[in-house]
Amino acid sequence: VERIITKSFARLMGRGVHRGFITYEELNKSLGKRNLSSENLEQAFVHILDGKITLVEKKSDYKVLRKKETTSKEEGKTVEKSDDPIRMYLREMGGVELLSREGEIAIAKRIEAGKDVMLNALSQSSITAQQFFEWNTKLHNDEILVREIIDIDTNYMEDE
Repeated sequence: VERIITKSFARLMGRGVHRGFITYEELNKSLGKRNLSSENLEQAFVHILDGKITLVEKKSDYKVLRKKETTSKEEGKTVEKSDDPIRMYLREMGGVELLSREGEIAIAKRIEAGKDVMLNALSQSSITAQQFFEWNTKLHNDEILVREIIDIDTNYMEDE
């Protein structure tokens, strides 16, 4: 019989069987820093799966999963089975949680911060400076037009 990693993991498994779930944080604490090897994690996951325990990020995630399972079981009784891939896809996508307003705002802020970092790095590059000087010379010699450097239509549309 396989050795259970730690005593605290064994206690956690008992709680997990009773509650039906374990959080990742609880799993990490029960294993301890010394036992976080890939073999021990694999063994822990095998025990968790054998115990039919759900591994979740937060306790509230388990409640959401349980609700989805019960509603999908009820839907399964009323809706006949379909091999149509589009219907199957739509049914699956109906269960996927969309971003909240706060989530969208957080992602937008990360994108903007990434753009700022990128523009800052580009502006400090000697290659960028060299390209600007080259464009300046070509503009003064009438070899190129401003619209060949800047997409005016795109920039104008973004401002509106």
